[in-house]
Amino acid sequence: MFVRSKQLDQLKNSISDGHIKVIYGVRRAGKTTLLEQFHTYLRRQGVASQRIIYRCFDRPTAILANPQNVFKQIKKELTAGKQHYVFLDELECLPNYNQLIQKLVQLPAVDLYVTSSETGVKSLTASFPCRLTYLGPLSFSEFVGYHHQEASLATLYRYLNTGGFPFAQEIRNHSSAQNYFEEVLNTIIINCFARQSGLCNPRLAVQLATFLTKRPGQLVNISQAVAVFQEAQVKVSNKTLATYLGLLQKCFLFAPCPELDGRTGRAKTTNVPYFPVDSCFNWLLTNRHGALSAANLTTVVFNELRLRGYDVYTNRTARHPVTFVAIRNGRRHFFQFNFSLLTPAALEQASNGLRHAPVDCTRTLITAKPYQGDTSQLPFHTVNLVDWLME
Repeated sequence: MFVRSKQLDQLKNSISDGHIKVIYGVRRAGKTTLLEQFHTYLRRQGVASQRIIYRCFDRPTAILANPQNVFKQIKKELTAGKQHYVFLDELECLPNYNQLIQKLVQLPAVDLYVTSSETGVKSLTASFPCRLTYLGPLSFSEFVGYHHQEASLATLYRYLNTGGFPFAQEIRNHSSAQNYFEEVLNTIIINCFARQSGLCNPRLAVQLATFLTKRPGQLVNISQAVAVFQEAQVKVSNKTLATYLGLLQKCFLFAPCPELDGRTGRAKTTNVPYFPVDSCFNWLLTNRHGALSAANLTTVVFNELRLRGYDVYTNRTARHPVTFVAIRNGRRHFFQFNFSLLTPAALEQASNGLRHAPVDCTRTLITAKPYQGDTSQLPFHTVNLVDWLME
C-alpha cells in the first residue's frame, strides 16, 4: 500500500491531543487505507489491538444503524483506565452521526478518528475541536514517487492520463482503467444520491459532470447551462440542475473556485468556475486524452493548492487579475500560471496582476515551460511548474 506520508505524519503528531481527527475527500482516494496504516503504526507502538476500535458505516446496514446503539456497542468495548482509539470510517453513511460524536467526545481517554466522503462532515468543526486533513487523489509528486520516475513534462503527461486514484496506478490497460473509473464515478454518485430524497437520476449527474469537465475553470451560469442541456434534448430546470451541481460538490467530484471580492473578502456565490478532482475524468467523460494544455495544467495547479491546504479563489474581475488567490492560515497568496512566456512583453502582460498584488503577500509566477530571459529583478518568485509541483 502506498504511504501518504504527509497525512500519516499529521495523524501521528496529533495522537490524543483532544481533537477529533477528520479525514475527508473523494471516495477511493485512500482514506480507509490511511486509517489502516495508522492502525499498523499504533500496533508497532505497543497499542493492544483491543484498544483500537473500528467501525465502517459504508455498508447496506448502515442506513438502519442507530447512533445510540452504535455508542452502546463501542462503550462495551472500552476498558476503564485505558486509552482507546476509535476509528469511524465513512461517517456520513450513519444517519444523525452528530449524536454519536456528541456522546463519544464526552468519554474519557477516547481518541477519535473520522473519515467521510462528503463535505458536510466539516460542520463538525462548529461544535467540536477538530483537525481537518483533506485527502484527494495522488498529487503529481506522489505519483512520481509511486512509479519511481523522474519529474518532467513527459511524466506530467502520464499523470494527466493515469489520474491520481491510488488503485488506478496498478491498472495496465486502457479498457480496465475505463471500467475502473466508470465504477468509481457511479459508486460516488449513487452513494451520494442514496442519502437524498427526491433525487434519482444518476444519468443527469453524469451529463452534468461531463458538461463541467469540458469547461474546467470556466464560469458556470445555471441558466446558460440549462439552455445547453435543453438544446441537447435534456429536459431540466434551473432548480434541479443547481441541486445536482451541489451534489457533485458535496461528494468532492468537483470543487468550486469562486470569485473573491477584494473589498469585502467574501466569495461570490454565482457564476462560479469548477474544476474536476482528478484528471482521469477528462478522458473518461469527454473521450479525450489529457493533453499538456493550459486548461488541464491549470486544473493540476488548482488541485495541488487544495492538497496543500489552501482555500482557492479567483479574482478574474479585479482590475489586475491573477489565476488564483489562495488563502491559508489567514494569509493570502497570489499565483499566476501561464503555459509559456516567449517574450519580455508576454512576461510583462502575464505578471501584471502579481505586480499589483499587495507586497506583503506571497506572489508566485508558475510556467510550464521556463522563461528564457532574466527574472532575477522581478518583485515576485518565478518557478517552473514541474519544480513547483515537486516542492
